[in-house]
Amino acid sequence: MHAKPLILALCSSLLLSTGVSARQPGDQLTVVASPEQQVTYQKWSDRTENRLTSSIRRSAGFFNDRHSVGFARVQFRLDADGRPQAIAVAGPSESRTIDRISVRAVRTMGSLTPLPQGISADSKFEAWIIVADDVWQRDDMMSQLRADQRARTLVQADKEQPVLIAAR
Repeated sequence: MHAKPLILALCSSLLLSTGVSARQPGDQLTVVASPEQQVTYQKWSDRTENRLTSSIRRSAGFFNDRHSVGFARVQFRLDADGRPQAIAVAGPSESRTIDRISVRAVRTMGSLTPLPQGISADSKFEAWIIVADDVWQRDDMMSQLRADQRARTLVQADKEQPVLIAAR
């Protein structure tokens, strides 16, 4: 059986106006966003998850290693176009191939804009990349990652918190 790339995300809901119109009655400027054009954090997370999942699959195929299993934590920031930059493995796996797949997947996933309200492009982003042979192996790794994330969050309570990107 060959390893299947997956990702994990821990997210909360936020809103961002992507399409707005401006009205100017008298001396006042009012900006109005229609609900259909608002991007919720969940929509953004789902879109990002789909892009990253596709990118992981392409990257795994690029390295053509069907025996590597594990996970890596990758951190990055966004450039002016919303594309990942300053990509670094923050939590390496036990496999250099998994680390390479993870970095390449983040680098090639495309733009993450528009971002939800409350998340700026200069935020630190984090993606957990999981490569597993089956659902049980994936679920075991996800449980371990969740426990590790809870512990890290407690330790970093007063530091900058990264925006976590993930999927199930």
